[in-house]
Amino acid sequence: MKIALYISPPFKEEDLGSMLAFLDLPVLESPPSPGDYDFLLCLNDKGLCLLSLNEKKGEQRRLPTRVDFCDATLLYRKNTSGKQQGLAKAVGLNRHEPMRVLDATAGLGKDAFILASLGCHLVMLERSPIIYSLLQDGMQRAKSQEDDDIQQVLDRMQLLHARAEDYFEEILSGKEQKPDVIYLDPMFPQRDKKAAVKRDISIFQELLPPDNSIDTLLEKARACLVKRVVLKRPGSKPTKNSSRASFIVPGKSAYFEIYT
Repeated sequence: MKIALYISPPFKEEDLGSMLAFLDLPVLESPPSPGDYDFLLCLNDKGLCLLSLNEKKGEQRRLPTRVDFCDATLLYRKNTSGKQQGLAKAVGLNRHEPMRVLDATAGLGKDAFILASLGCHLVMLERSPIIYSLLQDGMQRAKSQEDDDIQQVLDRMQLLHARAEDYFEEILSGKEQKPDVIYLDPMFPQRDKKAAVKRDISIFQELLPPDNSIDTLLEKARACLVKRVVLKRPGSKPTKNSSRASFIVPGKSAYFEIYT
């Protein structure tokens, strides 16, 4: 996949600072010609965003993907769902006080934000430099807002650029503190071809193929011997592998396998 970085005027290269070296992408001074690149990471007046340039004939134009912790839909979920939502029950917040949660596959950070809003302290891991940069940009923009409630939520969220497998080894060796819960939400689930896939997940499936199976990652998480490991699965019906779980928390578009 060919990816470039485009800095939209009036922004300049220095506005990205150390991120330029971190991303190690070619920098464009003007939008690319069709066919030159597959994806464009763009800094504009709305922040950092990722745009797919691989539009198929007849396909609806794809909107940019960005992290927005001030999104109205996300804030509505934060303010209305509470501890009775599936995510909170899966982590155990309907029965226990807020805990230390390791979100080992942070993605766009929405579930981490909800858990932090319910009082949990989150360590978020993201292996992809591009997704990590989108997350970092989203957190910085949210922190610039004069909203004390959002500030308190973000203060409970720590973002690290790391592979989950490596961090699990750090836990086992005692170099990192053991969390109460490890949360796994694979950004790249295997789906039936007829099943609809959300826009943001679809673009990440194209950009970043998985480097490990979720079942292998699950076993490595369970080896850390935390209070519970939570695995989010797409769909409303448990798979045959779900029989290994201690119990299931159902949902409409996703369900949770809990391993205690």
